[in-house]
Amino acid sequence: MERRLNPKSLNKDKADGGIATRTRSRIANTSTSDAGTKRAASGSASLAQSVSNLAISPGEPTQLGIGDAQLATDFGKIKRWTQTKGNYNGSERAMYDPISSFITYVARHVKARLGSSSDPVDGKDECRLILPVDITDYKPEDADDDTRIDIGLFDMEYNAAIKPYGRASYYRLRGILEAKMRKDEVDNAFVQLYEYTRQMFAEQHNLRSVLGFTACAGDVRLCHFGPSKAVSSEPMDVGTREGRRAFIELLINMSLCDNSQLGRDPTMRYLSELRCWQIDCPDDDDDDGRSGKVAQYYFTNTICIADRLFGRHTRCFLATESRPTKQLEEGQSLEATVVIKDAFAFAKAIGSEDDRDEVKTLKKIREAFHDNNPDDILYPKIVVGGRVKFKRGGQLVEDTTSTIYEGVNDELLAMVSSDSLFRAHRRIVMKSIGEPLRTVKTAKEFVAVICDAMQCHYAIVDKCKILHRDISNNNILVVRMEDGTVRGLLIDFDCAIDISRDKKDVRGEMTGTFPFMSLNNLTCSNVKRTSLDDWESVLYLLCWYATIGFGTSEDRSEVQARLKVLPIAQWRNGTLVTIIDAKRMHLCSLNTFYANIVGRFDQRDTNSEHLGVFALKLYKALFANGKLDSRYHGSEEKKTNPIMAAFLKTQPPSTPVDDDSTNDIDPFEMRSQEWEKISKDLLSVINETKVEMADWEDTAKQLQ
Repeated sequence: MERRLNPKSLNKDKADGGIATRTRSRIANTSTSDAGTKRAASGSASLAQSVSNLAISPGEPTQLGIGDAQLATDFGKIKRWTQTKGNYNGSERAMYDPISSFITYVARHVKARLGSSSDPVDGKDECRLILPVDITDYKPEDADDDTRIDIGLFDMEYNAAIKPYGRASYYRLRGILEAKMRKDEVDNAFVQLYEYTRQMFAEQHNLRSVLGFTACAGDVRLCHFGPSKAVSSEPMDVGTREGRRAFIELLINMSLCDNSQLGRDPTMRYLSELRCWQIDCPDDDDDDGRSGKVAQYYFTNTICIADRLFGRHTRCFLATESRPTKQLEEGQSLEATVVIKDAFAFAKAIGSEDDRDEVKTLKKIREAFHDNNPDDILYPKIVVGGRVKFKRGGQLVEDTTSTIYEGVNDELLAMVSSDSLFRAHRRIVMKSIGEPLRTVKTAKEFVAVICDAMQCHYAIVDKCKILHRDISNNNILVVRMEDGTVRGLLIDFDCAIDISRDKKDVRGEMTGTFPFMSLNNLTCSNVKRTSLDDWESVLYLLCWYATIGFGTSEDRSEVQARLKVLPIAQWRNGTLVTIIDAKRMHLCSLNTFYANIVGRFDQRDTNSEHLGVFALKLYKALFANGKLDSRYHGSEEKKTNPIMAAFLKTQPPSTPVDDDSTNDIDPFEMRSQEWEKISKDLLSVINETKVEMADWEDTAKQLQ
């Protein structure tokens, strides 16, 4: 993940071309058959020429037959910015108006050209105007923090009247421009743009990538944010005619190009006449997705948003196959029958070769359990799913990182198309609707949910040879049944592998969520990954919730205050090295585990004692299993005795010696060789505890 935009590292063509030129070719590449792309290519050159007075000379504009007096007003403001040499002479706030006027000036020319009958543009009904929000330096109403954006950009239909649009939400924005007075403040501008873009991804369900801008004095840069990388163009200096023309053409192309090239997902659309979303879900069961067959669903509620700048951008929607027959009331929700998972997951470029495709994994699980589930295991039931595809220029294309970054920069495209960074847009429809794990109300519910999830985990490993590898608070759902009982559902098999086939992938790869990742996982050790790593994650999950309490939120101030002084906070805060060191120390023995973790469980919970016993039993089965030699207990590697090793070098090879003196012992390595036996012990512990907790609570009710 790049935390800093560095255009020079990705831009090795020529100083005046750069990613800005490459980005324009992405939007206006005549070599493709995409109608929107051709439309941009044919219209941008002539439109740029029509505003060439701005690009060539900062003098007064010609009327060009538009007859709009506002052009002259805009142009007067623009000169204050375009005549900048070096750093901007004035306040940052004073830059907002001339920059907004520049963007509006271009939009008025675009509007005039698209409205002209004498020089028609093909497909202009799909075109748009890119305009600045009227209010600058403001906090969007749907922001999750107090940051303020400098200039928001939105779009509107080209034939609508241009009028002020104030305080647009992140949900409404097409992009954001961050301004700075000094040319050397570009890094600060990038950092702020990162945060704004993250919130755009969070609020817009159909956003695949984002275009944004920085304007440091007269240097404008285009920034492109996708699931894998963020890149910036070389600066377009509006103090020069070449720089002004480049910025103008970019704004024009944003007005004329296809919607998908601005980052929108054409397979997901909001139906304003019904007040709900419509989403196309690929149905790859019959032909592996070659035909582009889809099933349409409708949703109003989201249970997971893409609130990170990079990564899978996972979103989950509660949906139904039934299209509403009339407009929903304000705030009314559709009754959901399925959950839809939408994510950009790591994949192989050729779908048929992608053995770690979650869709294939879920179909394998479905085949194993559909007619053979005597233990009533609650497992994720896939309905349909596959890679998202959409039409571009009459051709069906897969939505991948290559599709998103195509044309931005050749070096970048090669990078995101490599096996290590390539992502495919997958969409999966599943039955069994659940709630987040944080919604459990009691310790009894928590244990029941965890037990169900790990029963499922054990059965999937046993029957399907599939290892989950990402047990966390986000991947176990609470399912409330009609009879009032509570069950647990294990979800999200993005990181799962087939352990009977993926011999290379069971070592060394880091997967999961930091606070709940096993030590093997955190250290990327060469120890083979087994189900014991997932069981270790369950232990961490239990300890975390038993510490913060049930029926509460870890974001609450009193919980945060308690966590600050507890050792368990070290599992989440700090560097990777400090997290590893903390877990090793806390798990090195039963006593240290109790002293640092179990003894700090939330004592306000009447079941804290039972939860503590549960945690200690899990620890003993996993880290101090009586079936294994004590040398293989704990979390610390046993090192060779250096004195004994030096002595043995002077002795004959036949000298008898204890193995402990001559060989390093990694307890994780030794336990991984016995993972099947240990897993059975762990499953027994979790099932016994579920029964014990239920009996204890029933007895308590009788005594009351």
